[in-house]
Amino acid sequence: MRRGHVPLRTCRGCGHKGPQAEMLRFVLAAGELVADQLGALAGRGIYCCNHTTCRERLAKSKKIRKRIDRAGRGTEEGSV
Repeated sequence: MRRGHVPLRTCRGCGHKGPQAEMLRFVLAAGELVADQLGALAGRGIYCCNHTTCRERLAKSKKIRKRIDRAGRGTEEGSV
C-alpha cells in the first residue's frame, strides 16, 4: 500500500494540476453548474481552482455552455 498518495485534479479554467482538496468541484445539475461543497452530488464533476478568474473562464467555456444547453433541452423535451 502506498503512503502519502494525494489525488491530483486538473483545473478546467487554467489547466493547472493540483491536489483534489485544494480544488472546487462543480456538477451539472438541472441545466446549470452547481458548486459541490461536500463532494457528494451525483454526476461527473468538473474541478476548478479557487480563483475568480478560473471560475469565470469555466463559466464562459464553450464546452461547458454546450453541455448546459444539451442538459436544458433534454429536461424540457422529456417525453416519457
